[in-house]
Amino acid sequence: MKLQLIVSENSAKLMTKYGSQTTSLSLLAVFAIASITGLTTAFAEEEYPYSVADNIHAISTFTFKDGVEVVEFPVFIMEDDYIQKNVSPSFSVEGVVGESPYLHKALDEAFKYKQNPSYEYNFQLFDVEIDFVKDGNVLRTLNYHDCRVDDYKVKTLTDDYESYLSSKTGFAIIDDIDFICGGLNSRTDIVNDVWRQKFTTIEYSQTPYVFAEDIRTWITFEFDQGIEKIEFPYFQTNSGFEEKDNNPRFSVEGTVQEHVLLNMAIDKARQNSGMLTGVNVDFEATVEFVKGNKVLRSLEYRDCRVSGALMTTLVDKEEGFTGKSGFAYVEQIDFDCLGLDPVDSSYAAMIGDTPIWKVTKLENILENHEYPLGTGPRAIATFTYDEGVEVIDFPIFDQGKVLVKSNPTFELEGLIRDSPMLYRHIDDALALTGTTGASNALDLFQVDVELVHGDNVVRGFNYVDCRVSDYDVQTQRDKEESYFKGFALANTIYFTCEGYHPNAPLYDAMFQIYDKTSTINTTDLRETHNWDPGFYYER
Repeated sequence: MKLQLIVSENSAKLMTKYGSQTTSLSLLAVFAIASITGLTTAFAEEEYPYSVADNIHAISTFTFKDGVEVVEFPVFIMEDDYIQKNVSPSFSVEGVVGESPYLHKALDEAFKYKQNPSYEYNFQLFDVEIDFVKDGNVLRTLNYHDCRVDDYKVKTLTDDYESYLSSKTGFAIIDDIDFICGGLNSRTDIVNDVWRQKFTTIEYSQTPYVFAEDIRTWITFEFDQGIEKIEFPYFQTNSGFEEKDNNPRFSVEGTVQEHVLLNMAIDKARQNSGMLTGVNVDFEATVEFVKGNKVLRSLEYRDCRVSGALMTTLVDKEEGFTGKSGFAYVEQIDFDCLGLDPVDSSYAAMIGDTPIWKVTKLENILENHEYPLGTGPRAIATFTYDEGVEVIDFPIFDQGKVLVKSNPTFELEGLIRDSPMLYRHIDDALALTGTTGASNALDLFQVDVELVHGDNVVRGFNYVDCRVSDYDVQTQRDKEESYFKGFALANTIYFTCEGYHPNAPLYDAMFQIYDKTSTINTTDLRETHNWDPGFYYER
């Protein structure tokens, strides 16, 4: 058999930019596929200069009956949850219209024979391998087999009028192709087989991203095979703290990586999909919010399982294609757990060995942030508990409906901070999930919110007998942009109170009534016994 390798101009960059290891693997893979299947042509599309988060690229290899085509699509979207194995897996890709002769032929034949789905043609079924590659190493591989074109179109991505006027953006004419396949297999290339030992601990390096005040999220997973400690740039609590919640759930997101034990747990969850029970599928997860060497807050999740996993690309319309932004290939993972135990080590350190009922009044006044607030005021909340006082500033303060006949509510949101007394009351409310309303088991507290403009308090709100009704932790991000510019780990606290009183300090100052007056009193009068006759009354 005569083997012919056809490459377009600059295609060598696609094969060599990932390093010599990937070059050899890619070329050998193409030749091997061609030799085994009797293919006569292998075609690799040229490289495109996109910005990608963490230098991770997604390489798609299409194996048709007539040839092999390697394409780097900047957008890959897994349409179905990887855990749900009882569905026909589907995915979509997007990329600028370029030199992809075999793929375009498959698109054209799909259109040609769309009225005859039972008719067999050369480009009807094919296999697709998606390799996520970083610095010459294949991190993850998705093998889709027996795929067909489900739909496709050419479209233009724009940013409305800015594409016409701004030099920072523009237009991108792209292929948008949907595929549906007969099956999906995942493979993790494990370079280090240390996981095969009886028990091991793997701690991965810190991510290269920027975080507000350098507050990061580390999660320690304890599996039967060992322990993995991983930093995720995105974290979110989905349930667990609300009064009506039952099982706690949380989600994470990060660029596609080679997390050996976690990836095994994901594959195991897929194997046990649809089953009520499984073997060795539960694990523990300890979430730590860390600033420098200090742990600000910990959440210990018990008996967890992977409930969802999805690989996708974060991008904002045309910005990745025009160079204004970039692309981020991420994996989004959901977890369901049976229990949650918050750990407040700062509170324990604050009270020391003294029993809580013997502790004198505690005080924790945090330094105010210098948030960009425009011309508006900042919100400073003073929490008065039985055990002490805590003063914290928040960039976000939202009131519930004030004029309705119900208990007053409000929300405060800000970065994770060292506020042990507030966290203690949040955690106390967690113990009563499944119930609603105030409880004798809760220590209610007061919250005074002041809106401060410079040194002046321009508005105030006094909330009485409050409790925490819900609590969320979520990383604030903006699609792919955060992977290039930064993340902010924030918590949102929801309060329900029994009473409420608004204050207008400036108005009150206008009509201030003094307790003491300057009126002359009797002690200021002259002594009457020294008056001359006729100037006083005498009996």
